[in-house]
Amino acid sequence: MKITPQNASYVNDIATSKQQPKSASEKKPDKTQSKEDSIHIAQSQLAASTKEINNAIGALQKAISGIDDMSHEGKSLLKIAKKIQDESEPQKQKDILKADSIKKDILKTFEGARFDGESVFDKNYTLLDTRIKFDARSIKPSAITIDPPKSSENFLKNLQNQKKYAKEAITILKDKLEGQLDSIKKTNASYESLDRSALKDKEFKEAHKTEGITLERLTKLLG
Repeated sequence: MKITPQNASYVNDIATSKQQPKSASEKKPDKTQSKEDSIHIAQSQLAASTKEINNAIGALQKAISGIDDMSHEGKSLLKIAKKIQDESEPQKQKDILKADSIKKDILKTFEGARFDGESVFDKNYTLLDTRIKFDARSIKPSAITIDPPKSSENFLKNLQNQKKYAKEAITILKDKLEGQLDSIKKTNASYESLDRSALKDKEFKEAHKTEGITLERLTKLLG
């Protein structure tokens, strides 16, 4: 039986298809590009986390300032609360009015303590680090009663405890930020030159009042 040869162009097509280079999707991944992408992602995450921690520190500082003001006002309130226990009715009513006025001042201070447009006493700071004990929502000026004095005493005691916890929280967050810088340093050699002691400097603290913390800006602040 006679075998008919295949069409030459068909054979050439087969040969050509075998010699065609692999598509881009079949090529091995560029390890250098992959590493650069990983560094970029890590840097972006650091910038976002830095801004979040930075804002939290600013809010905590504002909270401490508010606590100091409320403590000053609370002491005046406690003094009146104790005084009215032994007063005659006419004088007692006058002092109750004074106490009500002081309580309004405390509420005004509490409600006016804001950072970045949000109340510093309506945040859950433990979401940033479980070691934080500061419980902003435990501070409730609206729950203060003038009689008995124990209410004012408990309010003042809680303010002092929360002030201590707020200071501890700032230290925890600054340490956390330093830890993040140490971590990112492993993926980017440029972090070797960062001076982490600058975290305590004036320029970095003033950054709490600003928006849009970026890695580039952080590098300038710490470099």
